[in-house]
Amino acid sequence: MTSASAQEPKLEGTWKSDWQLTKKHIDAECKLSEKLVRGLQQLMGKMTVRYDGGRAVFTMPESHFEIEGESRLAEGWTFEAKLKLLGRTGSQIALITESDEPFLDDSITLMNFEGPDIYWVYLGHSSIADHHVREYFRRVPPDQSASTNVK
Repeated sequence: MTSASAQEPKLEGTWKSDWQLTKKHIDAECKLSEKLVRGLQQLMGKMTVRYDGGRAVFTMPESHFEIEGESRLAEGWTFEAKLKLLGRTGSQIALITESDEPFLDDSITLMNFEGPDIYWVYLGHSSIADHHVREYFRRVPPDQSASTNVK
């Protein structure tokens, strides 16, 4: 028999948004228009989050996308937030994320793990989206983490 802490999900390391898993959920569970799905595809699957002790570093690379046939460029960004653990189970971690960034309110995030290297967060009523979507994240192997972070 293993201890409870050995079974709890581990967050330390770098995680990348996974568009393929997110899209699979959207196709199966959400009733979104094709236009909205295309818009989400232009945003998701790019961001990385590095969890290190009591902080998270969020990084979104520069990306090109299209709105109504017009090509646009979104500048990349990186910001850091402090984390406070609220609780954890064998498949979930609840955190308070605190940031000094003016565009990011403090928030509570519930991370739902589907294994040691995949978790999802619900975007149902967030400032990012209001479409009852799960965004999936996949752990980046340590040897690939340096190449996924924008400095």
